[in-house]
Amino acid sequence: MQRRDRRFRGGLASALLWLAACLAWPACAGVREVQPGEDLQLPADSGLLLVAVDSDVPLQSLRIKRNGALFDAQSLKDMDKGRTTRLYVAPAGRYRWDAVRKSRWPIDLGDNEEYSFEVRPGVLNYPGDLIYRDIDEFNAMVHVANRGLLAMDWMDRVHPALSGRHLLTYMGHYPDPFPAFYREQADRAGAQVGHGVAPSGDVPLPAALQELWKPSALESVSLNPGGDLVAVVERDKRGKQGHWTIRMIDLRGETSVVALESEVAISRIDWSGDRALLVSCGEPGELGVVFVLHVRGDGARREYEQVKVPLKGIVVDPLPDEPDHILFASLRVSSIAADYQVHRINISTQRIADRYEYGRFSAIDRGLKDDRAWFTGVGGNLRAAIVMRGESRVLVHGRDGEFRDVMTLDDGKTFSPFALSADGNLIYGWSEKDRAQRDLVELDPATGRIARTLFSRPGVDVQDALFDGQRNLVGASYYEDGQLVSEYFDPTSKALDARLQRAFPGKTVRIVDRDAASRQFLLLVGGSDQPSEIYHLDTGANRASLLLPTLPWLQGRGFAPSQVVRATSKDGLPIEAYLTLPKAQAPLPLVVLAHGGPIGMRDSRYFDPEVQFLAGLGYAVLQVNFRGSEGYGRQFREAGKRSYGTLIEDDIDAALAAALTGHPLDRTRMCAMGTSYGGYSALVSAIRWPERFRCVVSVAGVSDRMLFFTASDGGRSKEGRKELEEAIGDPRTEAELMRITSPLYRYRELAVPVLLAHGTDDFRVDYEHTRRLVRMLERAGRPPVLLTLEGEGHGVAEEANLKKLGDAVAAFLHAHLGPAPVAQAR
Repeated sequence: MQRRDRRFRGGLASALLWLAACLAWPACAGVREVQPGEDLQLPADSGLLLVAVDSDVPLQSLRIKRNGALFDAQSLKDMDKGRTTRLYVAPAGRYRWDAVRKSRWPIDLGDNEEYSFEVRPGVLNYPGDLIYRDIDEFNAMVHVANRGLLAMDWMDRVHPALSGRHLLTYMGHYPDPFPAFYREQADRAGAQVGHGVAPSGDVPLPAALQELWKPSALESVSLNPGGDLVAVVERDKRGKQGHWTIRMIDLRGETSVVALESEVAISRIDWSGDRALLVSCGEPGELGVVFVLHVRGDGARREYEQVKVPLKGIVVDPLPDEPDHILFASLRVSSIAADYQVHRINISTQRIADRYEYGRFSAIDRGLKDDRAWFTGVGGNLRAAIVMRGESRVLVHGRDGEFRDVMTLDDGKTFSPFALSADGNLIYGWSEKDRAQRDLVELDPATGRIARTLFSRPGVDVQDALFDGQRNLVGASYYEDGQLVSEYFDPTSKALDARLQRAFPGKTVRIVDRDAASRQFLLLVGGSDQPSEIYHLDTGANRASLLLPTLPWLQGRGFAPSQVVRATSKDGLPIEAYLTLPKAQAPLPLVVLAHGGPIGMRDSRYFDPEVQFLAGLGYAVLQVNFRGSEGYGRQFREAGKRSYGTLIEDDIDAALAAALTGHPLDRTRMCAMGTSYGGYSALVSAIRWPERFRCVVSVAGVSDRMLFFTASDGGRSKEGRKELEEAIGDPRTEAELMRITSPLYRYRELAVPVLLAHGTDDFRVDYEHTRRLVRMLERAGRPPVLLTLEGEGHGVAEEANLKKLGDAVAAFLHAHLGPAPVAQAR
């Protein structure tokens, strides 16, 4: 996941410091670049420093500072787009990446310890690659990733003599045993830089399967309080950013027009009254541009007038009962500090919005400092907020500029607020502290204690709270047999839900929006064998009509339904899984498809293009909600921690045994497959049960558990590393366990054919995982099929790459599981 690690700290002072540092070469005594092919003996107090920079744009220079001294800096200059690598002799000591310059101004990385590293004497020191991804003139995403195999290959090619004498030593927060392992496994003279085997073969695919990779254009829908207009956000995903539109559907006139087009992502829409749609553009939860789309006139004379809020900010409350006004949070920057402020602004016309005075005295969050989130009651009264106190998040409650502390929210388990009661006197939220599951609760801010449990079901995590058109809490949703179900508290809502279940038997039905009077509804209807569709329900007319299919090109095609499989793991833990059986000749070959995460993620019985693609090829698909999966209670989730490669795979084993026992499956033709953790699980399973699977497909999978700490977004901060250690273990004290549960270090036991697919810009699981495993499998004489997806992140997003992956998987499964009759459309 990308983030803006450091922002521009510009001005004349910064530029002068930059110039001074760049001119201070004599202060870096003992630092010099090693020329290609040069052989040398290191001074006693110095080490070799391998510096690598991976940038998506050309860079003018990179500054490295030593020991925090103001002018003790070394600058690398004139770096091309791509990877730049250089080798230096450097005195032993502490160093840090300090600033990157793309054009006029440097991007200062500051004193962040994450950019610090040590140079040890007599050692080939490698602090990781500095990754630079451009955002704009003053912002970039900058982080460090361990790409040790690339560094070793460069040393072998450019400095072979030094590479032979000095083992590459990674200088990050955790050790990396791979360089030593790599050297131990084979004579360097026989090492080859490998690229795997390109996908080959061709399996003709029906048009329906090709179309499965086409992404839905529908992003979100919203019904206005009056119940006559539906705003639809659609995205054409071609290109890097895509093209976004808002389409307005008149439910009474049955017309549809494009009301707004944007080249910037539309992250949120809200209705402020019946005729003003708020459009938030930018990253969700971050300051962005907000447009107001005023609906003027009716019928054929309807027009849409745009008003742009003059400051970047966040919509706090659209104030649906107060048309032409909203609560809006923006950032106030002064010479002392930067802080958010919330205003009630008039957005009726551009002139009025532009003339509003966004001052501190007109702000309604008086009495709050360092506030980051806000909660309002009826009428838009600001009654609660989350403020920052150092590194802690504190919930406060009050009104009219007077707020008192309620509790610290740091653990995320005691209480997580999400809304207020209508009068603002009670706070709704989640809690699982001293509970077996995540419950829906009500907190009394006067006492700081949970006053009532509003919904609880043993061993079931609440997924969402349900509100009516007046913002009254009316129910909760949770997973049951793999489908999201709603349970309502009041008789009227219960009766409506019963009507919906009768109207759409065998399907999952959810209310996604409603009008203020709860007479007009938008429903999401779907199932494992049917892509979701948006319906308009008019309770007065007792009629539900199809409004929008999410995947219109798949309408009318038959797909395979899923069914629940239950099992018990070897330690007694109950496991739920889903089996999808195509209409094909039995016994059916099987793909065991593990989900990612692994903690806090899950599979469900909804339409899944990947599952239907495999079923369309004639393969049965088994999905297992192993320990750690979301929805089954706190104990089940916690059981996933430190179970990677062991108990989690035992759960998959138990579910597989149950599926093989009760269904027409061919146990001699099975393949393990998955993405992210699922790819890791597939590799581990093939090692643990070498006679069970004929092949493995790993997409963006982890191959080296220790590398995940030094080449992932989770390892970039102290807080992230703590969470990783709690969930996975500590590489400094559990190295041996991590080695034996890492496919990389057991590559010789990975004897079945392997397909590896990975994006080159994956910052969750760095491409280095696949690079290392490809190299070792090649050394073992079993090169994998390799699909390198240029520019892709974690997983596969681009339609062309999805098709490329689908074609490769189809050919790979056909080659190793044998031909499977393609399921016929029903």
